[in-house]
Amino acid sequence: MTDDRTIRGAGMMVLGPVIGLFYAVLFPFIGIAAVITLGIEKALGAGLADNASFGWRPGESYLSGKKKK
Repeated sequence: MTDDRTIRGAGMMVLGPVIGLFYAVLFPFIGIAAVITLGIEKALGAGLADNASFGWRPGESYLSGKKKK
C-alpha cells in the first residue's frame, strides 16, 4: 500500500539529478546565445534598437497602449 506522496517523492528523487544535468549541459549554449545577441546589438547599433528590443522593459507593456508617432 503505497500512497501518491511516496510515488511522487520517489519520482522527484529521480528527476532532480536529470533536470540538473539538463541545466548543466545547456548552460554553455545559453551563455553563447547571450554573447552573440549582445554582439549583434553592439554591431548594429541604434538601427536595431529602433526595430527590436533585447531587454526587459516593464514600462512598455501592452497594457500601457501603443506609442503615438
